Amino acid sequence: MKLYGSKNSRSIRVAWALEEAGASYEYQRIWMMKGEGHLPAFKAVNPAGKIPVLVDGGLTLSESMAQVFYVADKFPQSKLLPESLAERGEMYRWVFYAVTELEPHLWAIAQHRFALPEDRRVPQLEPTAMWQVARAIRPIEKTLAARQFIAGDAFTLADIVTTHCLTWALSAKLEGVGDACLAYIGRMRDRAAYKAASARETLEAEKHEAAPNAAQKG
Repeated sequence: MKLYGSKNSRSIRVAWALEEAGASYEYQRIWMMKGEGHLPAFKAVNPAGKIPVLVDGGLTLSESMAQVFYVADKFPQSKLLPESLAERGEMYRWVFYAVTELEPHLWAIAQHRFALPEDRRVPQLEPTAMWQVARAIRPIEKTLAARQFIAGDAFTLADIVTTHCLTWALSAKLEGVGDACLAYIGRMRDRAAYKAASARETLEAEKHEAAPNAAQKG
């Protein structure tokens, strides 16, 4: 398998799932802020020019959520998907809560801070989005005050998605991430698979950034 991604993006979700599954995969850095998403070679992989993209044989998948579910299904031994229907339902609940109630407001803030063209940014939207983020985190904080993992007694895909969104909120310096969430983030980021995924993304970023400098020296 091959994962096209970039540090500080949703590709960490997929790399983390792959590491939890013990999968062998190649990682290719795409530097979106320098326009590499629009290069013909990458557009041939994903015409939308967006990351992450997961390629497995003849299958090419965009959308990080499709990718993490694909990894979980391909590697059932990872137990990223609970076995019982009730436990899986709880996992679905928190996955979709994170990507519908929390992530859209995080993305809105990022878009209007730096991702959109300057003439399309509306800074006045940020206070409302920040309020929405804090409001969305409250049920997560309450749940994590009572249990170790977001969806029950074991690690699941919901923990990957929830941790990513909470970490995103922290990196954007947003309010609302309380003590239970902070402790949870610490536990999740202490997992060997998270550390391996983060190290892979950091290494590829460093290699990618060093390449132009080496070419200039030559």
